Amino acid sequence: MPTPMDTGKRVGIAFLGCGYAADFYGPTLPNYPEIELLGAYDPASDRAKSFAAEYGGRVFGSMEEVLADPDVEIVVNLTPTTEHYSVNKAALSAGKHVYCEKPMTTSMAQARELAALAATRGLHLCSAPATVFSRSAQTLIRAVHGGVAGTPRLAYASLDMGPLAFMAYRDWRSSRGVPWPYREEVGNGCVLEHAGYLLTWLTAMFGPVVGMSAQTVTPFADQWEGVVDDVAPETSFGALRFADGTVCRLTIGWAAPADKSLLVVGDQGVLSVDDVWQASSPVMLRRRVHTSGRDTGYLAEPEQLPFVLPPLAHGYDDEAHDLTVAAGIADLARAVRSGGRPLLGAEYSLHILDVSLRLAAARSTEEYLDVPAPSATSLWGDRYRQPARISVPA
Repeated sequence: MPTPMDTGKRVGIAFLGCGYAADFYGPTLPNYPEIELLGAYDPASDRAKSFAAEYGGRVFGSMEEVLADPDVEIVVNLTPTTEHYSVNKAALSAGKHVYCEKPMTTSMAQARELAALAATRGLHLCSAPATVFSRSAQTLIRAVHGGVAGTPRLAYASLDMGPLAFMAYRDWRSSRGVPWPYREEVGNGCVLEHAGYLLTWLTAMFGPVVGMSAQTVTPFADQWEGVVDDVAPETSFGALRFADGTVCRLTIGWAAPADKSLLVVGDQGVLSVDDVWQASSPVMLRRRVHTSGRDTGYLAEPEQLPFVLPPLAHGYDDEAHDLTVAAGIADLARAVRSGGRPLLGAEYSLHILDVSLRLAAARSTEEYLDVPAPSATSLWGDRYRQPARISVPA
């Protein structure tokens, strides 16, 4: 989890894009004293003005002005998805580190180009989501790595948000009154918008994905007629195999009733989190107990594991979105100052994007991943250095 730096010099950041998502970042920035918010730019100047009035910093007159400011070291890219590639490229070309809202791009070719540009210029390129830094995620990850439930064998992971087509999504507003960009979100689809929330947790626990199969469905396509031109998947079913041998059933969607749970089955017990979108969702353990005769109840009563991190002091005024979004920026800021590597760096983020794109396209292949599995990151240590190979059962 990001902590204040010892150097004393804060890292200057600026936002490009001040829409709906900006109100998830802004309220949590005070948790991270290593960050100094210098300002923001949005083509809709009223949004930039309200963002600066609410969270601090100044209003920049253009993107070029942001990129020309020597005090801005990190650009936080919250522009529409269609602009992510061009804005990321411009920022990197201007010598700025980049933290981009997910997805980084919608093309692996573009993502690889951006990663290569960042590497050539000695810069960091990171991508959301950052919920892997939450106290729930960190507690679960450490429990898995510590063998609390034995060796993990199986995981069930769900991020079903509820039947979006039947919700009042046109009325959703952020704390500053910015409408939820439903056309963009529905156009991108549930996988590109939400898969990363679980994939970051899963890969942090089990290592990179080395095999997968997938299927997507759009059960309520008729409900989106006249809303978006092309309806992206509403639900994705994936079967993922990870470097440590764990297999996961992954469901991402916004068609079925809400289910945001994660279950890890080990040979000595079961770990679970009821809601991965809540930074302080309890991590529960049910230990394996001896059984005899026809007794099928092999698990003890659930016990809550102590959190490994304290709660954050600053959050949203919204119980539905207790997410640690700004933690990724803070982690990048620490890497900028220390010369280290951010946990959500380019290699890791490209792996998450690659798997997400395969899930969205329902691709089941027997080929090397477009992006080799990340090696020797801070999340994984030296345990998962082998290149990932897709191997799908017939």
